[in-house]
Amino acid sequence: AGSAAVYTDSLEFTNPISMPQIPTYRVLDRHGSIKKGNVPSSLSATLLVEIYKKMLLLSKMDKILLQSQRQGRISFYMTCSGEEAAVIGSAAALQESDTVFTQYREVGVFLWRGFTL
Repeated sequence: AGSAAVYTDSLEFTNPISMPQIPTYRVLDRHGSIKKGNVPSSLSATLLVEIYKKMLLLSKMDKILLQSQRQGRISFYMTCSGEEAAVIGSAAALQESDTVFTQYREVGVFLWRGFTL
């Protein structure tokens, strides 16, 4: 048997020594609905939709490039399957002037910054 996850509705810095398990912050309830008060007002509906669209585009692009790599059309590609929100969300939080040192799974940063396929 595994351990049960602990969740929190409060986004704050914590001292991990003071708790047996670090809680996971979430904005959605178990049914996928946004929990009231958990989305910062600086995140407009337009921005959230754009983030979601880029996550979908990244997922589609990953599938195409992985198939191309397996067919020998490109030499190397690593997908970010399951990590789309982390990559696109992080990119969306940065300023355009911020420097990003990308590696294998950060191609979503390029999508967010307007690079084309």
